Amino acid sequence: MANLKVVGGILIVCVILLIVSAIVYFLDRRKRKKLALNATVVSRRTQKHAENARVARLYQRAYIQFLKYPVLRRQVERVKIRLATVSEYDESTLRKETMKITLRTLGILFVGILVCAIFSKSLLATLFAMAVAVLLNNILISIFVKRVEDRLLIQFVNYLEDNRHEYQDAKMVDEAMYQAALNAPHAVRLQIERIHRILTGKEVHTELNTFYTLAPNRYLKIYAGVSYLVLEYGDKMLSKGSMYLTSLHKMVREIRDDLMRRNKLSYRLSNLSLIALIPILLSFLVVSWAESMFPVMKSFYDGRAGYIIRLLLYTVSIVCYMLVRKISEIEEAKYIAPIERKRWEGYILNIPFMHFIVHRLMPHKRSTAFHQMKRLLKDANSPLTLEWFYVQRMIVSVAVFVITIALSVFLHWNAVYQISHTPTVTEASLIGATTPEEKAEAMETTNLDNQIIAEAQGGGEVSRDTIRELVQQSYNQQTSSREVNNTVNRITEKIVMMDSEYFKWYELLLAIGLSVIGYYIPFWILLFQKRMRLMEMQNEVDQFHTLISILIQFDRMDTQMILEWMERYSLIFKPALLKCLNDYDQGAEKAIMQLKEDAPYPAFVKIINRLQRSVEKIPLLYAFDDLESEQEHHREMKIERMNRVINQKVFWGKACGWTPAVFLLIFFLVGPMLYVSMMNMADMMSQLQSIN
Repeated sequence: MANLKVVGGILIVCVILLIVSAIVYFLDRRKRKKLALNATVVSRRTQKHAENARVARLYQRAYIQFLKYPVLRRQVERVKIRLATVSEYDESTLRKETMKITLRTLGILFVGILVCAIFSKSLLATLFAMAVAVLLNNILISIFVKRVEDRLLIQFVNYLEDNRHEYQDAKMVDEAMYQAALNAPHAVRLQIERIHRILTGKEVHTELNTFYTLAPNRYLKIYAGVSYLVLEYGDKMLSKGSMYLTSLHKMVREIRDDLMRRNKLSYRLSNLSLIALIPILLSFLVVSWAESMFPVMKSFYDGRAGYIIRLLLYTVSIVCYMLVRKISEIEEAKYIAPIERKRWEGYILNIPFMHFIVHRLMPHKRSTAFHQMKRLLKDANSPLTLEWFYVQRMIVSVAVFVITIALSVFLHWNAVYQISHTPTVTEASLIGATTPEEKAEAMETTNLDNQIIAEAQGGGEVSRDTIRELVQQSYNQQTSSREVNNTVNRITEKIVMMDSEYFKWYELLLAIGLSVIGYYIPFWILLFQKRMRLMEMQNEVDQFHTLISILIQFDRMDTQMILEWMERYSLIFKPALLKCLNDYDQGAEKAIMQLKEDAPYPAFVKIINRLQRSVEKIPLLYAFDDLESEQEHHREMKIERMNRVINQKVFWGKACGWTPAVFLLIFFLVGPMLYVSMMNMADMMSQLQSIN
């Protein structure tokens, strides 16, 4: 028994040693694998870092090279300015991001032009592709910059969530801001570090006002301002918890609503600008296909009607492109009043007698029309003065008149040119391509007709007998009388058509009528811009409600400070609010009354009425006491209005975006084919009747 116990003990010890050895072996193996994996990861990171460094150096060299050429330098500066307004990069990163967007944009445009040149095999089509590329350049830059702007907003939302958690632990604004910024992405970390330096610095007010001017978006302005107020005057507990945390929650919700609006509008209006321009390039392919399949279509597209339809197609495409761009604009800079600068209207106004002419066109300063036009310029956020606006109307009207006259003269010249140089086909074929022999024979007929026409017109008055004699001299004696008669009829018809190609009086009336329409084009553009701004006004008023609900919780807040914050946050109502603040020290009541006249939007006026009552009559918190209680109601109404605005923009965007494609299909392809077919069928019927 004792031996059995010893043996059993030895076996147990051996099993335990075996298990321990196995555990040690597997742990050691796992450790070696982990070390090898870490070494591989480190190697890959080192390799990736080296590759990124090489790519960064290439971007820096490309940036320097691009600055040497005027056209490329202008492209780089345009992208750089757009990027600098949406994110705070250091110079090296800004150059790298600028070259990323520049190279992508130019690469896409180059490939598009190359494809168009290869497939169209037309110099004119290639030139039009280059012109379209100039328009697409702005689209591509906006797309890439918008991605940067949206990425910053998304990163800022994630940062605010981390900031909430850090503030709950630290209970200090600056400490929570610093800790949350450590794990934030690079773009938003730069912004937060700047705000942290401002709030912990000495010249807080001066640096904070500078930041308000240079901040890439309005949400960062509000975050910096609210953080300063809490850091300066302290936090307090509300019914829903900390005032600072509640403010951060409202900001997060507002940014998410804005991102959702941007994404919805961008998704549903995506590619419509490109769709509006594509018919210009497709028109060349349509003409090439139609002329190859239906030879008689060439005479139509090269004639007066063909040129007019082409011009209408190009005009419709460009106008629809501009309308879609205006409808789909969601960048903040598009609603900020442009900085006044020297414009071509000002130079024209300085020309002698132009000032006199413009003031004769303008309404009288004391008339209702004068004040209505001034109001329209404000509502459309136009940088033009009233004098500049009427200079613009006059120049557009004159330009339309001159273009119409020039187009009429060109069409007359082109008609004569086509008669003299187009191969004359005696038996037109609706379907199928003409052979080289048929083309050569038709060209010989055209040359013979031109020779006879020149001889007939050189002898003075042209008569049918003269043409017959010249035709008989050109033909041999075996030519039948029917062929001679057909030739005489054809040449006579050509001479009559050539003689009828001159500038007529009704073309002058048409030019005058179109110039009148051109005079109203700038006015209609202002109405359209006003309509687009009206769609966004309610959205900004809803955002004012959120902003005021945050600010009224601070004890030291008053009406003037609310107006300052609204002006800082506002885009559409910014000029009116700025004017009110400038006049506020001269009389609060008068300044607020003028604000309601400058921005008479009903929902905005309701907010201003509450601020007006809070100047002397009731406390600010009481004037807006229903904002918190009806917060959910306001949010539901806001979402419903936002969806309605998006649906309206999508409807008009799709209507404008697809109009050129419909015009191309119906008026440029199907309509001309039906017209030419009917005309050829009529000619064939007349020929059959003459045979009978």
